[in-house]
Amino acid sequence: MNRSGTAALEFALVFGVVALLLLSMVEFGLMLNAKILVTTAAREGARKAAVDGGESSAALGRIREILEAGNLKRDKTRVDISPQEAAFGSAIVVRISYTYEFTSPLVARVVGRAVDLDSEVVTRSEKVR
Repeated sequence: MNRSGTAALEFALVFGVVALLLLSMVEFGLMLNAKILVTTAAREGARKAAVDGGESSAALGRIREILEAGNLKRDKTRVDISPQEAAFGSAIVVRISYTYEFTSPLVARVVGRAVDLDSEVVTRSEKVR
């Protein structure tokens, strides 16, 4: 029995699977980082909105600052802070949705082109009018 090409054939078969697993792990790490950034931005924005008593340019600026620091694209981000003006003790809701697009075409073909990463934080207004 001739086994001269067995090692090369085994390498070719296993390499594709290992490469897909490695790319998937890197891509999952990037997606998880984006999710953490979205959650952090929502939390920081909610804190600023609570102090300011609702939606404010400072709260939106803080959210933008965190998302830009993480290189998340502004055009793929939706931010909603409600209400515009909140009375002391009333609820303020900050919602951020980011559409994460996979960078690896191989991974995108297997799991889909994009996934929505959402975060919602509810806090109480601290501003006394």
